Amino acid sequence: MNAKLRDIFRGKVVNKAHTINTGVDEFPRYVLEYLIDNYCSEETFDQDMEKVVRRLKEAFVYGAEAEKIRHYIRENRRHSVIANLDARLTTWP
Repeated sequence: MNAKLRDIFRGKVVNKAHTINTGVDEFPRYVLEYLIDNYCSEETFDQDMEKVVRRLKEAFVYGAEAEKIRHYIRENRRHSVIANLDARLTTWP
């Protein structure tokens, strides 16, 4: 991308080609765009993107992996988790 455009519109312009075939389809495209814009530079894009993808894969949890994560937290006392959450609003009596 043009360096001048990136400087002027920092945080608003993302190269959409970078969000294709990332291997983390669990996340919406806008999440990947945000992470790429904030954590990946053009000069070291491949290395930075590997770090972002690795971190996302480490933190994303499927429901079936609950026991594995529980064990990891018992052993290490701490773990960041990203998961899908279904919520339902009910009226209070």
